[in-house]
Amino acid sequence: MCKYLEVNAGGGLVTNPDGKFLLIFRNGKWDLPKGHQEPEEPIEDTAVREVEEETGLHGLELGRLLCITDHTYFRDGRWHLKHTWWYSMSLPEECMLIPQTEEGIAEARWVEESELYDLLKNTYPTIVKVFQAAGISEKFMPEMKQNSENLV
Repeated sequence: MCKYLEVNAGGGLVTNPDGKFLLIFRNGKWDLPKGHQEPEEPIEDTAVREVEEETGLHGLELGRLLCITDHTYFRDGRWHLKHTWWYSMSLPEECMLIPQTEEGIAEARWVEESELYDLLKNTYPTIVKVFQAAGISEKFMPEMKQNSENLV
């Protein structure tokens, strides 16, 4: 029997004043900023902190809970089951994006809704679910098939 180490995380779907969405490029895939919850930290605070740390943004306004996703990964000799709470967030004024390279983030970019289809062909199924939960039009969402390359 395989026992998972369960971990909680928070992340955000961030929009800027122009209505563009924030994406990060990490480990060869487009992703949304997210990270692990600290002990005793409210999950909403985790989400904001992690987005700020991974992108260099500040002054984020927390919106509603969009969804909770689950995925598994193998690290340090054991399986992990990560539960991620995803929130909508907005940035009231422009800030420079500074990707957290020590976390493997090569790029942080603001994208138009019309760019999502092509970029999200190279993402994880859970990220598409976050956009769907936010009500982003299905015409901008690629069909995702789960395989060993996109289950992280």
